[in-house]
Amino acid sequence: MITTFAVVGDIDRFLDYLRTFGIEIEEISHVVLTDSSEFEIVICRREGVEIAYMALHYIDTHYAALSNLSPDASDREILEALYSVKKEKLWRIPVEPVIFVTNSYELLKIVSRYRDEVPDEGKSYLERYLASHPPKIIEASTMLSIARRLKDAEVSP
Repeated sequence: MITTFAVVGDIDRFLDYLRTFGIEIEEISHVVLTDSSEFEIVICRREGVEIAYMALHYIDTHYAALSNLSPDASDREILEALYSVKKEKLWRIPVEPVIFVTNSYELLKIVSRYRDEVPDEGKSYLERYLASHPPKIIEASTMLSIARRLKDAEVSP
């Protein structure tokens, strides 16, 4: 089992890149954190076989909409801001490296060749987020523990 990370600027572009190699992506857990960033665990499969678990901690277009509100915004203003986000203009930017656990050396080679940039429309929001929330890279032991629990849960009846 190898636990490592990838520096990614654009999550959607990264996931699309993986798909070009026949890798299927399945979101298995997702949560919006109290700072309006998001955390997601995904499984990567190739030909139906699990080859990796990835942890994504990111901000997105919804974070941008919320961060433009005043601290005393009403529930109505918050909902209006979230609903105003245009689906065709969505972006997701990691606030720390993408962590993944794998046994696939082929996946490691694929990921090591990946390069991208932070989408222009999100750069100022990423700078704002990082200025107020120093990166907290997930410990490797935590990611291994998550992967093992998920694997055990699949085997159990």
